[in-house]
Amino acid sequence: MEELTALLSNSVEYVIHNAQGSPAQAQALAGQMHTQKEYAAFFAIATPATQALSTVEKKRPIILAAVTNPLALGVMHSTTNVCGITDMVNIPATIRMVTNLFPRAKKIGLIYTSGETNSLILVKKLHEELALQKLTPLEFAINNESDIHAIMEKAYRESDVILVSTDNTLASAILLVASIALKHKKPLLTTFITALEGGALAARGVDYTLSGKEAARIAYSVLKDGKKTYKIPLLPGEGTAIYLNKKTLTNLGITLSESLKDIMISK
Repeated sequence: MEELTALLSNSVEYVIHNAQGSPAQAQALAGQMHTQKEYAAFFAIATPATQALSTVEKKRPIILAAVTNPLALGVMHSTTNVCGITDMVNIPATIRMVTNLFPRAKKIGLIYTSGETNSLILVKKLHEELALQKLTPLEFAINNESDIHAIMEKAYRESDVILVSTDNTLASAILLVASIALKHKKPLLTTFITALEGGALAARGVDYTLSGKEAARIAYSVLKDGKKTYKIPLLPGEGTAIYLNKKTLTNLGITLSESLKDIMISK
């Protein structure tokens, strides 16, 4: 919103709806938004919102962000009204982050929400890559936020390191997830940079602030320059740096190798 407002010199208004993590609510809100003919375009954040909007709105532009695999949703085709930023992560690079930081770790806990398509895709890929690297992937699925505490307690007891990929439910509850990690003195690694603000130890992957700005630039090219959505390629939202939360590192009592300093950005 900040970026698009600046690009359009304040000549833009927004109507914001939050589905609160509910697919049913997302579908209901999408239906309501579709009936509002004064809306010039839509911005859908994450997979559930994109799924909901794309099922009812077939003409006006939908700019997406924080969607792991838009191709799997069936919304990308030769006449699509959907474009934007994907947050699919680099799986081998993510596992290299784990092994670089904790070379002795063997059991890697993968936490995900069973009802999120994006999480299921990533966990499957992470599981496969961990197995290739002779590491043991342990999967822990939650159904909703009420499951988090019990599942995380189990995960931290059984794993050497916990890895959370781009999962909407867990991202919303990252403060709780990180606090349980600290209690068990176990490292929590993620694929989204904003998790550091909630107390995760390290992250490599998506900077959602930058993704939002890039999505705004795409929206501008559609709204102001008249660019066709189906001519705009999906853009990656992932960065290449590894970010470290120094406070969490201290609280965990972990000392990392001096050789890692060149690849780490401390916050």
